[in-house]
Amino acid sequence: MVKAYKVLLPVLALLSCLPAQEKTSPQPSPTPTTNDKKESTRVAGVIPAFNSENDVNAPALSSSQKFHLFTKTVKDPFNLIMPAVNAVILSAGGASSGYGSGFAGLTKRYAASIGDSISGNFFRLYAFPALLHEDPRYFRAGHGTILQRTGHVFVATVRTRKDDKTFRFNWSKLLASVTSSGLSNAYYPPENRGVKLTVSRIGLSYLGEVSSNALKEFWADIARKK
Repeated sequence: MVKAYKVLLPVLALLSCLPAQEKTSPQPSPTPTTNDKKESTRVAGVIPAFNSENDVNAPALSSSQKFHLFTKTVKDPFNLIMPAVNAVILSAGGASSGYGSGFAGLTKRYAASIGDSISGNFFRLYAFPALLHEDPRYFRAGHGTILQRTGHVFVATVRTRKDDKTFRFNWSKLLASVTSSGLSNAYYPPENRGVKLTVSRIGLSYLGEVSSNALKEFWADIARKK
């Protein structure tokens, strides 16, 4: 049987070579542009929104700052919760049936989902944004009708700002989803590998991005009305 600890080996191996880069090009971490730090970095005071930005003209992030955004995100305690949710969704869809049932199966699903989360954030927040010079942050609309802002939430998953402050198709999101989902085939059970797992993971990735964007877009308004 597949041991739970083996699930994380491909991702941990990938990450092991990265700290050296962080040391060679130190840069100050990105700071919120609003006066209220809590509003700009947390949703409901709990859910991290470190990659949320209110100013569409904010300075671009350096590669080191993008790496810092990745490490800050994956180290946050909240990221122990969402993998559990994703594990349940994948299990319900039969994408992780090979792990079996009971506590042992649940543990393996959770460990696999942790690996998915780390690799997904690595490619989404750092690797591809640094390579393609795209900004991994979500830029809030902050004004307009609810319908307009909801449209902005969805558009932001397929359109992104580049480091030169122009906009184009969000290649970082697409490539990160495909790469991370493909990597899952290295540690999921043999009977669950292939197209079904890859498509399921890509779908979850985009669904998660839309949900995250919506919270970042509207939570500040909800909080002010309380």
